[in-house]
Amino acid sequence: MRIAVDIDGVLADQVGAVLEVIEREYGEKYRKSDVDRAHWTFGGRDLWSEIGRLLADPEYALNLPLIEGSQQGIKQLKDHEVFVVTARRPNAEEATKQWLNAHFPCLIDYYHARTGTKQSVPSDVLIDDLDFNIVEFVRSHPDRRGILFVHPWSINDTDIEDYADRVYYCPEWGRVVEAVEDIDSERDIDNER
Repeated sequence: MRIAVDIDGVLADQVGAVLEVIEREYGEKYRKSDVDRAHWTFGGRDLWSEIGRLLADPEYALNLPLIEGSQQGIKQLKDHEVFVVTARRPNAEEATKQWLNAHFPCLIDYYHARTGTKQSVPSDVLIDDLDFNIVEFVRSHPDRRGILFVHPWSINDTDIEDYADRVYYCPEWGRVVEAVEDIDSERDIDNER
């Protein structure tokens, strides 16, 4: 099975890292639980604009912390064709690939897709932390499955509930691995029919 894995919010703790920079640079302290939607703002600034600005700095991109359990989770998916899909800007690509090589050397395939265009990813499963990416992905073909890596910012008023039979909600990597096993078993049953 082909599995596309997003980086930020799934492999890398982008929000935790940017909140540390916001506190250092602007003197404003926030928790991840404060970031309750994709286009969250603080002090009149857009979080995702800050992330884009910071990712242009290779040192920042190379030092992003891992999402807990992500390395072990990726190792457990070794029987599948797993690759990275990201909406990061092209100016961050070299540092991003270096970061991936350091932490996930088995993830050599890299697919760039803008946010909202991940339905064009050639994959059976998408693991992402934003509901609109999951919805567009599963809506594009009835055999596709989405795994929403749940954070406070993951749900953004989409119609994701309409795809409940094709979306798995996973708050941590152990559950992601279980969801992939369920999807794989479901596909085996469908193939036997």
